[in-house]
Amino acid sequence: MTQVNVDKINSKKEAVAVFTDCFTKHTDFLMKLATEKNIDPTDNAKMRDLGIEIGKQLLNQNCAAFTKISVKMVAAETEKSENAEEGIGSTTGKIRRIDMKGFNYIVATDKSGSEKSFLWLRQFPGSEKFANGVTGLLGKPVKITWHELEVYLPQAKGYYKVKEITAVDFL
Repeated sequence: MTQVNVDKINSKKEAVAVFTDCFTKHTDFLMKLATEKNIDPTDNAKMRDLGIEIGKQLLNQNCAAFTKISVKMVAAETEKSENAEEGIGSTTGKIRRIDMKGFNYIVATDKSGSEKSFLWLRQFPGSEKFANGVTGLLGKPVKITWHELEVYLPQAKGYYKVKEITAVDFL
């Protein structure tokens, strides 16, 4: 991933292709890890979870290339605003977890099962329900209303768009 010119990535498809290419080049490592974790390589769901676990480890290790490409992928998704007004939208899904990366990010799965991350930067209607974590909220259906913000991400060494939460409504 470090050999890829991140500035040339303009879509989620291109970012996914970089990740796929990286995993393809290191299939031996991936298969060894799957074997260690007793995962059948033909079990697509378990292998996807393994890929997510590897991604989390790369984030924890502050892998700049992985972070930059991930942010590009999220930014490409963010451009698909559900609202006619640029940079404002909402996502319906289920609460998955809170990621604590300096600021908190509420992670939800959308209708297709994809994880979406939303920045909890300041107080919003419904934020009090998350003050003690998400344990009692896991799997609950929600509508997260957000707006785009362009922020500097030190890990990625650049400016990227993120979705800041403006409201959370439980359905």
